[in-house]
Amino acid sequence: MPRFPLLAGPTPYEAAPHLAAALGLGRLHVKREDLSGAALGGNKIRSIELILGAARAAGADTVLTTAASQSNFCRALAGCAARAGMGCRLLLRRAGGMEETGNLLLMRLFGAEIAWTDATDPWDPAITAELDAMADAVRAEGGVPFVVQLPGETAALAASAWALAAEELVEDFDRAGSAPDLLALACGSGLTLAGLALGFAELGLPVRLLGVSVQQPVSRLRPWVEEVVGRTAALLGWDAAGAMDRVTITDDRIAPGYAKPSPDGLDALRLAARTEGLALDPSYTAKAMAGLAGAVGGLVPRRGAAAFLHSGGTPTLFQQAAALR
Repeated sequence: MPRFPLLAGPTPYEAAPHLAAALGLGRLHVKREDLSGAALGGNKIRSIELILGAARAAGADTVLTTAASQSNFCRALAGCAARAGMGCRLLLRRAGGMEETGNLLLMRLFGAEIAWTDATDPWDPAITAELDAMADAVRAEGGVPFVVQLPGETAALAASAWALAAEELVEDFDRAGSAPDLLALACGSGLTLAGLALGFAELGLPVRLLGVSVQQPVSRLRPWVEEVVGRTAALLGWDAAGAMDRVTITDDRIAPGYAKPSPDGLDALRLAARTEGLALDPSYTAKAMAGLAGAVGGLVPRRGAAAFLHSGGTPTLFQQAAALR
């Protein structure tokens, strides 16, 4: 696959013994995708390497995508597009707020052109129509657009980056002495989870994956992740059989809503900060850490071994400072 190099990797896989003890685990490691490099990092950098590679191979000079107004992906794409010498246009959901703080401030700083939509569901056909109209405007100006829609046709390309990254995690596990019983991560679009599920199955790695949804109910998210696993396997020429067998998805950490801090999420955020100096964000990784805490004694045994994928999101830590105070 064409790739535009962005990743400062392999990313660290760090032991977190004090946090492990506080959670009742025997061993905990954190995969530091928040340190992945360009545009303040995050788990989407690996996917954006392939997205920009495909865009450049198609002769595009402008990438377009859509998400919430505090989207980590949109922030990362805007910064990485600037690094690639490409334009970036974003269709953001107005309902997430229009105050230029956090990720939205950075999108502006990176030079993205921003339009707003009143649609709130990322799968709403109205959003696709608005993106298509934005692409037509780029063409009318003499440009060549490349439309990126993670809950759509770009899903398999983005997930394939994480299917390929499974090999890096195997190397991390080997250096740590053994694989964990469980790896937990936040799930928005679910593409990182889909990629890891496929990659672990391809490599025969018996690690259970816990996807902690921060937006969609399990009834919607699990079938979508299963679909993406199949599409990604077809793209890579791999076998998807058994990829979902060791995947658990929970939606019990979403409340009080998407991008809204929760009491147990803030507790987990403070615990990670005060035991390991680890900065999580209230919208995604804090809720995922709360999900991991809730899994101890269940999906992962007490005194067992776990891993946590820190997917980034640091700018929203400051955007939601009032909740922290």
